[in-house]
Amino acid sequence: MIKQLLTYSLILFCHFVWGQKISLIPDTLSYCFGDSAHVEIKSRLENNAIVAWSTPQGIIINTKKVSAIKQGKYYVRVVSTMYPGPINDSTYVRVFYKVRPILRDTQLCKGKTLVLDARYPSLRYLWSTNESTQKITIDAPGRYWVKLINGACVTADTLQVKLLPGSGALVSSEYTFCLNDDSKIISVKVNPGSTILWNTGATTPTVQVTREGMYFVRSQANHCPAQTDSIKVKLKVCECEMIIPNSFTPNEDNRNDYFFPVLQCEYSFFNMSISDRWGNSVFTSNSVSGKWDGRFKGNLCPEDIYVYRIESTEKGSDKKQVRNGQISLFR
Repeated sequence: MIKQLLTYSLILFCHFVWGQKISLIPDTLSYCFGDSAHVEIKSRLENNAIVAWSTPQGIIINTKKVSAIKQGKYYVRVVSTMYPGPINDSTYVRVFYKVRPILRDTQLCKGKTLVLDARYPSLRYLWSTNESTQKITIDAPGRYWVKLINGACVTADTLQVKLLPGSGALVSSEYTFCLNDDSKIISVKVNPGSTILWNTGATTPTVQVTREGMYFVRSQANHCPAQTDSIKVKLKVCECEMIIPNSFTPNEDNRNDYFFPVLQCEYSFFNMSISDRWGNSVFTSNSVSGKWDGRFKGNLCPEDIYVYRIESTEKGSDKKQVRNGQISLFR
């Protein structure tokens, strides 16, 4: 009799822990639609135990595990000699769904910022930038990704951000011309697809100036904001001055293919040297008829701004002069 009481007391202790009912299955379960999911009794049962399930898809018996095909309440009843009576338990299975990716490759204007929006305000997020907000602000091109977290479902989405080069750049912000120069040209370097407008009304990359002062040019590329630049033009009286161009285009179209100064006087000494922006010499000549064809050792030099230095002594006098400036090479 004492042995039977001890056995029954042990069974009651297993069934009740400080007044808590034994849990056969979790209170809640969640899974992502399309994944394999089950509700399962983890406790050990004897072979002849009776297990009955009531699920959204019907009644299922004699199994410790059922497939969680539909969202809803899952009930289980277990009759076993291991317990003093039937054990009832339940769980709520929640089904989540993956959201559709919504990011698209886009473009970033030079010097600007761009907002990337993952949308779906009710979700959780994780960006490649380690941010966890719905929207992030970027200022650099590259590849970005975001994880959209909807309960048990995780969807990854990526996009490529390309940099738009902008509308263009000034060749120089200041020009000085002699009053007797036949051609007084100022210009901007314009990228493909850009539109420009000068305060003179011109819409071409180069304009002929007629007066001293400030010239303004407004340029815009694609959907990027417009930019406005200014160029200061000075005119002066020159004596025995050289006319030195500020750009040339060595593309073998027989127009402006060489860089050389136009001389208005005779010189007893003349030296012209050209170097790149790092100070490397790319051309030198002691001849007043020397011309640079935009090559170095037979190879075409890249588009860039180069530096010239021209030293001269006027013939019949000791007047020496050194001229330094910049020359833009375009193709």
